[in-house]
Amino acid sequence: MKDFLNKMSRTASTAANKAGSKANELIEIGKLKAKIGSQKQDIAEAKRDIGEYCYGLFKDQKLEDEKIKEFCEKISACEAAIADLQKQIDAVKDDYNTETCEENGSAE
Repeated sequence: MKDFLNKMSRTASTAANKAGSKANELIEIGKLKAKIGSQKQDIAEAKRDIGEYCYGLFKDQKLEDEKIKEFCEKISACEAAIADLQKQIDAVKDDYNTETCEENGSAE
């Protein structure tokens, strides 16, 4: 019986050590993954900065790379579309405000 208890104690101890090691491994992996995530954010920020720099060159007509010009022209087209959509939003707001004022009997 004593041998059985000693063997069971060793098995439990081994299992606890393995569990502790696994927990430490998972903690260390978690820390490393967080660092990877931080590095990926830094990369995304640098790419954004590159894009802003290139777009500035494009607007100043100092950009020579044709592929980058294509991307910049797409951005310009999107900005124009956004400006048009914003005008449409403003028109809808104006129409709504005018109708609301007329319904309430007040004029702006």
